Amino acid sequence: MKLKLLLSTVILGWAASFLGAAGPAFGAPFAYVANEHSASVSQYAIGGAGELSLLAPPTVPAGAVPFGLAITPDSKSVYVVNIADNSVSEYTVNPATGELSAKTPASIAAGGGPRGITVAPDGKSAYVTNGYANANTVSQYDIDPVTGAMAPKSPATVPTGRGPLGVTVTPDGKTAYVTNFNGDAISQYDVDPTSGALSPKSPATVATYPSGAPEAVAVTPDGRSAYVANAVGVGVGQYDIDPVTGVLSPKSPASVSAGEGPSDVAVTPDGKSAYVTNANFGHGNTISQYDINPASGALTPKSPATVNTGTGPVFIAVTPDGESAYVTNFQVNSVSQYDVDPASGALTPKSPATIASGTQPVQIAVTTPPRVPTSKAQCKHGGWRRFGFKNQGQCIAFVNRH
Repeated sequence: MKLKLLLSTVILGWAASFLGAAGPAFGAPFAYVANEHSASVSQYAIGGAGELSLLAPPTVPAGAVPFGLAITPDSKSVYVVNIADNSVSEYTVNPATGELSAKTPASIAAGGGPRGITVAPDGKSAYVTNGYANANTVSQYDIDPVTGAMAPKSPATVPTGRGPLGVTVTPDGKTAYVTNFNGDAISQYDVDPTSGALSPKSPATVATYPSGAPEAVAVTPDGRSAYVANAVGVGVGQYDIDPVTGVLSPKSPASVSAGEGPSDVAVTPDGKSAYVTNANFGHGNTISQYDINPASGALTPKSPATVNTGTGPVFIAVTPDGESAYVTNFQVNSVSQYDVDPASGALTPKSPATIASGTQPVQIAVTTPPRVPTSKAQCKHGGWRRFGFKNQGQCIAFVNRH
């Protein structure tokens, strides 16, 4: 009974600290938004009903023109790519308050015009797309297991197609995909299981459907399907993922329609729903919402097929519990917040429907509530680090108590 109660507390994330002085302190979940024009990161707490509230201070400084944002799986580090100064800002998350503080060093160099960033599921590697000035590369970094600071791998970059933008890694950590905005293609890479370095698959790219400026890519939790938002093609490409090679192949049909200017795509943690932001400023201003066929992975529009947002919705994030979704509204400096219906997956606005952000908010990400160990084996071979303990003995002592 104690374990069941404890697990419920951790999943909901509302306890500031349930282990006392002897264990790690787990705080409420938090959300962070990169603000492109104000060179800052907005920081929010997530309340019991999934509502956002600004922390104090509401923002922390970033580099010049921040855009992409990613959080490590252990929720201890946040990274923000800065387009104009070709860098990645690095932050440590205060586990109790959610406040960000700059790491040492506060930033690390990236390639030309970095835009997108993702962290591998094991938290050991990060990848950044460099799309300006004909850079057309992906920077790849090791993440220090103690400090969370990034360091370039060897080689520091790998080539990609024209105008790389979105990037993601499959849940098994074996494959990475990059959308090439100017090349109407998706680059696909093998991830070395030891070093985390990327190498092109064969074939190195696959076409986008419908053709036209692919921006974002998302993979289902079971690793069987991928979806790509195509801004000019005005649709969502849908792909099967080969379970052995990780190579993409188009589903039938190869795409489904979306609203005007599809920008980002997100999948719920249960793999049953997908959402696409339609950011054709002044015209789109909606989220397309889809059911995911449990057998084929194909998308079909929900009823209703869209829900309204603020002006210029660009990025979307779903909470790890699958109960809330948040969308950044680029032109009105706000974040729309939604409840996710537990049965249908349809979105409905929370109250209030929006909360303020910095100027021109772009990518948003949410921390993951920590798990707790249920066996001594999970504490061994460095496993204790995943749960926030200081050492293996502390982790085992927790298991013994519960």
